[in-house]
Amino acid sequence: MKKIIIIGGGIAGLAAAHRIQREINDGSDLDCMLLEGGDRFGGKISTEKSDGFVIERGPDSFISQKPAGIQLCKQLGLEDRLTGTNPGAPSTFVYTGGKLVTMPDGLSLMIPTKFLPFALTPLFSLFGKIRMGFDLLIPKKADDSDESLASFVRRRMGEEALNKMAEPMLAGIYASDPEKMSIRSTFPMFVETERKYRSLIIGMLARKKAMLMNAGKRPATPYSLFMTLKDGLGEMVEAAIKKSPNIQFKSNAKVKTIEKMQEGWRVQLEDGWERMADAVILATPGAITAKLLQPIAPDSAELLSSIKYVSTATVTLGYKKEGFSHSLDGFGFVVPRSEGRSILACTWTSSKFPHRAPEGYVMLRCYLGGALQEEIAEKDEETLAALVKKDLLEIMGINETPVFCKVFQNHKSNVQYHVNHSEKIDSIMEDLKNYPGLFLAGSAYRGIGIPDCIQNGNQSVESALEFLNTKSE
Repeated sequence: MKKIIIIGGGIAGLAAAHRIQREINDGSDLDCMLLEGGDRFGGKISTEKSDGFVIERGPDSFISQKPAGIQLCKQLGLEDRLTGTNPGAPSTFVYTGGKLVTMPDGLSLMIPTKFLPFALTPLFSLFGKIRMGFDLLIPKKADDSDESLASFVRRRMGEEALNKMAEPMLAGIYASDPEKMSIRSTFPMFVETERKYRSLIIGMLARKKAMLMNAGKRPATPYSLFMTLKDGLGEMVEAAIKKSPNIQFKSNAKVKTIEKMQEGWRVQLEDGWERMADAVILATPGAITAKLLQPIAPDSAELLSSIKYVSTATVTLGYKKEGFSHSLDGFGFVVPRSEGRSILACTWTSSKFPHRAPEGYVMLRCYLGGALQEEIAEKDEETLAALVKKDLLEIMGINETPVFCKVFQNHKSNVQYHVNHSEKIDSIMEDLKNYPGLFLAGSAYRGIGIPDCIQNGNQSVESALEFLNTKSE
């Protein structure tokens, strides 16, 4: 019986465990244990239910365009639990010049695909619109080198597009500094669009036309862009464990060392417990992985140590709906850094997702911190709540007392993909070929989203199984 140990119980580790369970279901003779250093599984995914409210500590949804998230939900028997965004409240706003301005129809991420809404929007100045239009004329990049998001957007669309759209929206997804984050590792579709079409606008219009032409040839997808589960993403964590009965899940199991032995890998916990394995999958954050690799793969450990993580925080507030100051007619808003606010964005959760707040109540979720304002996320909970309430009063006019206010802080938990990140990961993966039986998974490598981590976890198992099959031949 081949033994596999997974270290780390976030969604990448859980996906890997369930992938091994499916292999066991198909008759493979495998023994698998998942070790989690904390007292709970799920990593950043954590759902709290209170008085009819469904409150997410970490991510509240995942993107449906990457199939691994939907696929895992189906494998876990959660297909009927999937729920999308409310179709009746699609507007998103940008807080600029002291007011909330609707993003114009046809704006795909930051690229205009409809002329009239873009021409009439007050979001951009006349000069800003003309500069964005220059994308139609500007030549494509001469080489294939990586660059920052800021460099890319400034070059193609101009400074205003960077400040009002790319920085609060695109960099906001990664809680990153747009001057440092890698365009190739975060938004490779932009790089590919420029390479193929030269112009982002021409490329997006071509993509839109192709989608319309194909719309009649295949059934309409039942999924919105962002999907979640009826009782929160915690359902995915619970189901992954419940539907993996042959996997041993061990919490409060802090790994002290991993060591290469002649017959495999020895994993030792801080309490002295130890176990041998034929293959080990490290699904831990970069800093923890680096610490475990340092004695055995110092070059990879050094590269991993250079990957930065930043702190973020969320503040979720519930209010009585009756007499509430704002209509919440939309999904929420983003805040450019130039506006000088504490919050980066606010999701109107009860409008965006059904079943998040009980009848007669509304719920908002605000985001703080990240690479450009990390010091804010590290303030105490009382200060964070006060900062959010102040911003909501001045931006939305909310002066009611919330029925609850929950502050969640995520210290150094958001990985940063800086320029040339992919080359760094390539070097790590190449170096680890010298340590057969050792595999990596998680958000530090090829994508931070839930589907990315699930896919990464699955791929680590595929590599481990290939190694074990080769070893037994």
